Amino acid sequence: MKLSYFPARGVVEKIRYMLAIGEVVYEDYRYPLSFGTPGDFSTVIRPEFDADKASGKLDVSMGKVPVLEVDGIEIGQSKAIERYVARKYGMMGSTDEEAAKIDCVAEHERDIKDMYMKAKAAEKKDEFFEKTLPEMLAKVEASLPQGPGPFLFGEKVSYADVVFFVFLTEFFDDKDKAAAATPSKIKAAIDAVAAIPQVQKWKAERPDTPF
Repeated sequence: MKLSYFPARGVVEKIRYMLAIGEVVYEDYRYPLSFGTPGDFSTVIRPEFDADKASGKLDVSMGKVPVLEVDGIEIGQSKAIERYVARKYGMMGSTDEEAAKIDCVAEHERDIKDMYMKAKAAEKKDEFFEKTLPEMLAKVEASLPQGPGPFLFGEKVSYADVVFFVFLTEFFDDKDKAAAATPSKIKAAIDAVAAIPQVQKWKAERPDTPF
């Protein structure tokens, strides 16, 4: 198994966490990149990626990354890879119905993230953290099944747990405000993910990247 991306957490860190939880041996390939002007993505230099794109090697993902290679089969699109990995390594529940519910909760994260990006563009981040995020996370929590946890869907970590763990602990610049907006059951699930030994090992050993 080979996962190809850039030297960044970006859209693949959820995949890497799930592979870590599943104790999967794989190649974490990261296309080298540099900047003509530091931090200016319009000046990014990535010759190996550009060569693979030009050769058609990345056609499965329309010339983008990530790409996951498994037994000679290539899978593109980060969400498709997330769901494939989650299913393969037991993080989509035990029935089709439970898988659909886990997927539904994971999709709530995308809706909230879209709200944040709009608030950020409109310079309304304070309002987002003070009002929107607490309200939306409360709605997510209300949608969860009843039960003791510690994870969102019971005693076993799911795709949705990993999604919200990465979202609420790594996505936002202001992590303290994100933590303050997080209701109790979601916080308990995040803490449970953070306590998984494979998650702790990955966080300690992964390459240090700025984004």
